[in-house]
Amino acid sequence: MNVRQKGAKGAKEMKKRILFSFAHPDDETFTVGGLLASLAKRDDVETIVYSATPGDAGKCGNPPVCTKEQLPQVRKKELEQAANILGVDHLIIGTYPDGKLSEYEEPLVRDICHIIERYKPTVVVTFPPHGISGHRDHQAIQRATYRAVTAMDHIVEQLYYVTVVGRPDRFGDPIENIDIIFTFTEEEAKKVRQALLAHRTQHLSVERVFPSVHNESFHKFQNREYFIRAWSKENHLSYPF
Repeated sequence: MNVRQKGAKGAKEMKKRILFSFAHPDDETFTVGGLLASLAKRDDVETIVYSATPGDAGKCGNPPVCTKEQLPQVRKKELEQAANILGVDHLIIGTYPDGKLSEYEEPLVRDICHIIERYKPTVVVTFPPHGISGHRDHQAIQRATYRAVTAMDHIVEQLYYVTVVGRPDRFGDPIENIDIIFTFTEEEAKKVRQALLAHRTQHLSVERVFPSVHNESFHKFQNREYFIRAWSKENHLSYPF
C-alpha cells in the first residue's frame, strides 16, 4: 500500500479528518473533486483519499499513453498529480487487482479498518450500493467501507454515499433521497477540470462523462455534488463537511 502525505497545514491543532474510500484512480475526481478542492482551502480539515487498486484493468488511452504493463505505475502517477491539484492531504493507493475487488472483501475490510485506526476520520465517504455506474469494484468498495465503518464506530461518526441524480438508468438516486447538495465555486471547478485532465490514460471515460472537459466553460453537474447519509452514530448528525 503506497502512502503519500502532503505538507502539514500549519499548527498541530485538532482537525476534522474525512476519509474518501474508492476503488480506482480517477474515482476521487469524478465523484468528489469539487468537495476536495473546497476542503483544501480550509485549515480545520484534513482529507484522506484511498484508492484500493492502481487501476491496472483500465484503458491506456487512444492513442495509448503507455503500454498495458506500464499502466499501473502511470495511473498511480496520474492519481498523485490529481490529488495534488485537488489539495488532498493524504493519498493511499492499494494493490488489489482492478476488476476483482469482490474477491478480496475480507482483507479489504481489514485494510480500511487499519486506515481508520491510523488517521481517525470522523467522516467517511464512499460509493452508494449501486456504485453509480454499476461497476462491481465500486459496489465492493461500498460494502467493505460500510463494514469497516460500522466496525470502527468508536472512531467514525458518519458515513456518506456520494451519488448522482437525474439519471434515466438505475444507477443514481432521486433528489428526494439526497441529504446534502454541495455546491462548489467556479475556481474549484477549474481544479476539478485540471484533475480530470491529469488522468490522461482515462481520457475516453472523462470525455464521455464530461464532454466539456477541454473547454474553459467546463462545469461538473452544474458544480454540484450529491450525498446521502448512510450511517451515523446517535447524536452525531452535524454537517459533515
